[in-house]
Amino acid sequence: MERGNSMSNPNSGNQTIRQFCRCWFELRDAGLAEEFLADDIHFVGTGEQEYADGREDMARYLREDIREIPEPFQVDFSVLNEQQLGENVYVMSAAFSLKNSVYAWHLRCFFVLKQQKGRWLVCDLNFSEPSSSQGKGEHYPQTLVMENIARQRQELLNEAFAGGMLGYYVGDGFPFYFINRRMLEYLGYGDEKEFTDAIRGQFANCIHPEDRAMVEQLMAEQLDIGEEYAVEYRMCKKDGSYIWVHDVGHKTVSEDDRPAITSVCSDITAQKQAQKEILHIYNNIPGAVFRCRFDADFSVIDANDGLFDFIGYTRQEFAAMGNRMSAVIWPEDLAVMEGKLRSQLEHGNTIRNENRLVCKDGGVKWISIKAQLFTGEDGEQYFYCVFVDITDEKQVQERVRELYENELTYFAELSTEGGLIQGRINITRNYLESYLSTAEASIAKVGDTYEQTIENLSASAVDAKYGQDILRAMRREKVLSDFASGKTDYHFDFLRRGRDGGAFWSNTSFRVCLNPGTGDIIAFFYTFDITEKKLQEQLLYKIAELDYDIITEIDIHKGTHHPISFCGSQKATVARQGYFQEEIRNVASRYMDQEAGNEYLEKMDFGYMQRQLALHDMYNFIVEMRDEHGVQRIKRFKVFYINQDLGRVGVVRTDVTDVVRKEQRQKEDLAAALVAAEQANAAKSDFLSRMSHEIRTPMNAIIGMSTIAARSIGDDEQVEDCISKIGISSRFLLSLINDILDMSRIESGKMLLKSEKIPTDEFLNGINSICYAQAAARGVDYECILDPVLDDYYIGDAMKLQQVLINILSNAIKFTNEGGKVTLSAALHRRTKNDAVLRFIVNDTGVGMSEEFLPHIFEPFSQESTGTTAPYGGTGLGLAISKNIVDMMDGKITVRSIKGIGTEFTVDVKLGITEEEKLRHNKKKTTYNFSHLKTLVVDDDVAVCESAIVTLEEMGVKAEWVDSGRKAVKRVSDLWTDGKYFDMILIDWKMPEMDGIETARRIRGIVGPDVTIIIMTAYDWVTIEHEAKLAGVNLLMSKPMFKSSLISAFTRALGGKGRTGPPA
Repeated sequence: MERGNSMSNPNSGNQTIRQFCRCWFELRDAGLAEEFLADDIHFVGTGEQEYADGREDMARYLREDIREIPEPFQVDFSVLNEQQLGENVYVMSAAFSLKNSVYAWHLRCFFVLKQQKGRWLVCDLNFSEPSSSQGKGEHYPQTLVMENIARQRQELLNEAFAGGMLGYYVGDGFPFYFINRRMLEYLGYGDEKEFTDAIRGQFANCIHPEDRAMVEQLMAEQLDIGEEYAVEYRMCKKDGSYIWVHDVGHKTVSEDDRPAITSVCSDITAQKQAQKEILHIYNNIPGAVFRCRFDADFSVIDANDGLFDFIGYTRQEFAAMGNRMSAVIWPEDLAVMEGKLRSQLEHGNTIRNENRLVCKDGGVKWISIKAQLFTGEDGEQYFYCVFVDITDEKQVQERVRELYENELTYFAELSTEGGLIQGRINITRNYLESYLSTAEASIAKVGDTYEQTIENLSASAVDAKYGQDILRAMRREKVLSDFASGKTDYHFDFLRRGRDGGAFWSNTSFRVCLNPGTGDIIAFFYTFDITEKKLQEQLLYKIAELDYDIITEIDIHKGTHHPISFCGSQKATVARQGYFQEEIRNVASRYMDQEAGNEYLEKMDFGYMQRQLALHDMYNFIVEMRDEHGVQRIKRFKVFYINQDLGRVGVVRTDVTDVVRKEQRQKEDLAAALVAAEQANAAKSDFLSRMSHEIRTPMNAIIGMSTIAARSIGDDEQVEDCISKIGISSRFLLSLINDILDMSRIESGKMLLKSEKIPTDEFLNGINSICYAQAAARGVDYECILDPVLDDYYIGDAMKLQQVLINILSNAIKFTNEGGKVTLSAALHRRTKNDAVLRFIVNDTGVGMSEEFLPHIFEPFSQESTGTTAPYGGTGLGLAISKNIVDMMDGKITVRSIKGIGTEFTVDVKLGITEEEKLRHNKKKTTYNFSHLKTLVVDDDVAVCESAIVTLEEMGVKAEWVDSGRKAVKRVSDLWTDGKYFDMILIDWKMPEMDGIETARRIRGIVGPDVTIIIMTAYDWVTIEHEAKLAGVNLLMSKPMFKSSLISAFTRALGGKGRTGPPA
């Protein structure tokens, strides 16, 4: 630390300050520096919140300061002023700088020291930093104020225009010099480095490639003669898009004495776009826009593209012609043009003219030109001109003139030939100019108004409604409006009254024209008597309508056609007048299917017509088509030449739907009768064949067994066996005969249904008894599942219903192989006040039936396997009888089957509800209370388990089920372990793996005698009763389980047994 100026005598205060600063800044030792601090030191630093109060606070500040920058500083210390105030107070103001490898800092400081116990200690310390914003000689920061004003002005300038400033060195590619923040942001760059990387250090890379050569050339040319340049080009932004800029630059020299350019770039994209749009509009204005001198040749100064497009010359070709409009103006028009223009200029500076131009291709076009005369500062006169093409308009005017003259000629010629009625009305001036008529048909006189003439014409119509149509069509304002839109002709064919009281068919035509001389709208009208022609047409129409839909004439050479006559009701399906092939394609697509349409189009093709008619005088064909209501109809077409030399062909279409369909019905009836006869004959033969076989078999058995029995008299066992077999064969024979008789009664309507009580339990048990035995004999599993909500009784014919169900079930068992299963389920399908529909479903896992056979399953004598060797036998009458019985019961029978999988029959029959059942809710129910019972149902058929659970819950019993004996044993064991048990256990006898008796034995071994075990079986339990008792079974009961049978079983079981432990 250098020593600064001090007082004349060394002062220990001065030395203390220097030593304090040395410890703090040069040694960076907070501990040593702290030794120089008074306890009540106050410190203020250069920072906004930088201060400390007290020795401890200042010591903390010193440690933080040294920790932030531990590197020592070189201190250059200079005393500005020092003074000792009294014996114990010393003050000093000093300037010093702190420098190390990172910082260079200039400071001013003010010290206050006080002497305590012979030592000088720092008690007040203030640091400040000289302001760069305050200029030399200024007491206030005026420089800062001016800088702020300049900055604000620059910000306003930046906001006032789109763009910024940049600089580049003079050299190839314009090496980058600088760019301001405004320009960076406008181009989308974050900083200067990102911009220089993007342009690869050369500003030329920021200019559109197509503009670079132009920019370099213009800059060089302007800078060669001055210090500044101005140029417009496209500049690239960061996102790759381009903007148009107006660049104004001037020469300068950089800080390193290199020649450079500084420029200000303004975004002019919007102006360029506007200029482009204006130029586009200028060049695409219909017609031409140009400026020319008012001289003898009307020399063109400039023009839009429209002028050159119109005359067909390019700009270069027209320039080679001297840019003279006189070169393309029609000579006759050019000769009088100057005089016309000067005449108009006497009344103002605007002129209008119509003249012809000769185009490059030799064509002549009319134009309508409007021009404004201007005089330049140099006194030269020139026109601003706009013209449009009026060639078409001129041609229309010429055509109008020709039409009017032709109509006048025709009018004059007709008057000399004695036409019936003709006239000429000036619609614009509203009066009849000319009128010629016979006395009987006259309706007007010269001088009548247009309205009077038309009203008289409409009043002459026999049909008043048609007269009103004439009034509406010929209303004066409407006719004038129609003429303006291009409609000029009106035609009316109507029956008209004559002045003599007679009538005639009138053809009246109006033709409206423009009188080119006066501009008036003129209507010429003509009336002809077409009575004879009309009567012939009506006669032809009536004749045609009786026999034909339509008669059409075709012109093969022109490809056109027109209907001669057609039936009004067929109008929608008639090909409209026009190009024939196109119109018949429309008819085919709208009213025919694809096949009929293709045939129709093929046979109506002109080539096909000519080939056929070269061989035959006429050909015809039939196709189907829809009428306008979508109803399918059959049409016959006849095609013939009217005149072969002229290529005229006639086509007649006739509706033959009724005839063809009558023939088809007759054929179908005959075919059906033949098929029915053949089927009846085949059925009879088949029936006789089957019956002879079916009857022969039991008859042979009866005869054979009778012979054997006769020979075996004395051998009681042999005789008994023969008589038994004779009985079986007799019953089978009786069954055959009964089926035949039942079928006969059904077909004759003599079968009647009984109306009697059907006890549900007894009815189903009877069916089950028969089916269980049949199923057991074939090794088939049989199961019956009941809906617990079935009533105890219904009203119906029990025998016939049983016949239906046993018939279906017997077939199911017969057609199910050993090991298969047949299931009967009975449920309430729906119920009304007096009736109930019961649904019986029979499922089997048998051989099934094919889809082809199912539609015939209920036909008499039908069997999928036919012939006398059918593997399952039978007459084929059983299902036919069943179907008829179900129909008589107001029911329905349906079947679903899959070959090799099985079959399902669903039988819905309507049965009556008994009076007892209707009144059951009014009667006192039988008292029983099973709500304390816990029951387990064990059956391998889940459906049986679920049905039993529903029935038990209706009885108030808490129940659950398992589907095997093994699960039942485990469930009972688990509960018993917990000190719980089931009151009742219902076990099916026939179960796989572990049957019912074995399951009962194991459960009894677990629970002892305190649980009631009931075996359920569909079979005769006599054979298993003893074994079941030994296994610990309390009761045996029949399946299916009816509610009444369960109540009976539970009542019996509870009658002699009490509880010994807690229930499950």
